[in-house]
Amino acid sequence: MRRLIEKINIKYSLALIAIVGVSLLQACEEEDATIGSPMVTSFTPTAGGPVGTFVTVSGKYFSTTKPTTVKFNGVEAETLEVSPTSIQAIVPAGATSGQISVEVEGYTGTSTSAFAVTSGTPAPVILSFSPTTGNGVDDVSVTIKGVNFSTTAAQNIVKFNGVLAAAPTSASARSLTVKVPAGVTTGKITVEVQGAPSIATSPADFTAVSPTVASFTPKSSIVGSTVVITGTNFSPTAANNVVKFNGVNATVSQATATSLTVIVPAGATTGKVSVTVDEKTGTSTDNFTVN
Repeated sequence: MRRLIEKINIKYSLALIAIVGVSLLQACEEEDATIGSPMVTSFTPTAGGPVGTFVTVSGKYFSTTKPTTVKFNGVEAETLEVSPTSIQAIVPAGATSGQISVEVEGYTGTSTSAFAVTSGTPAPVILSFSPTTGNGVDDVSVTIKGVNFSTTAAQNIVKFNGVLAAAPTSASARSLTVKVPAGVTTGKITVEVQGAPSIATSPADFTAVSPTVASFTPKSSIVGSTVVITGTNFSPTAANNVVKFNGVNATVSQATATSLTVIVPAGATTGKVSVTVDEKTGTSTDNFTVN
């Protein structure tokens, strides 16, 4: 009986060792596949471009924690952002037409097709912008980040959903600072650089904010009395807020982004209170009663 038990224990021990060994082997294979063998599956623009062109390299097993190098036909490129499946790179000076390669800790993956390095001016690209909301009357400045902008401010034509902005107040190849134009509406920001082959479009919308009227105090009063309106997206500059009592313009004496102090105007009648900022209007749900 003792020998039988010993044999059973040996069999179970061998089985356990085999299971552990297989698990370790699988883990090693997965690790090798993850950090050891980058794959380049595609790149955009597929038609190629001149030195300075922004290129997105797509694939698998790129690393965000280990040294990652992108090369254009053997010439190392600047990388802007790396994820496990995508790398943003800039075509480097001295690059010639050929394969794009990605190297991660000595392991290299190479594109099957060649990237054609051409002559000319690289296209601008918008990567991000901040802030992402605002209006066109409060002197809001937006910083646009990207590549291939002109360092001469006037050569960058910036539009907010088609509305032309003034020339940037500062400009570099990677950043523009512009004032939001009056009459702005929600939509994409575009940058056209003189001499560039295409126009850059932002990946996200700039949101043009509209005022909202939440409440007012008192709910009723006489002409000439003071009323405090609360809400959102008012202009801190009193003159930029157009307030009406049932269609009659009122005078704004004090203003913050969330509160307006106004005088009930002569000729006002019972009805809604509205606030307009940069051609956008918010209207109260309740009526103000003129006594």
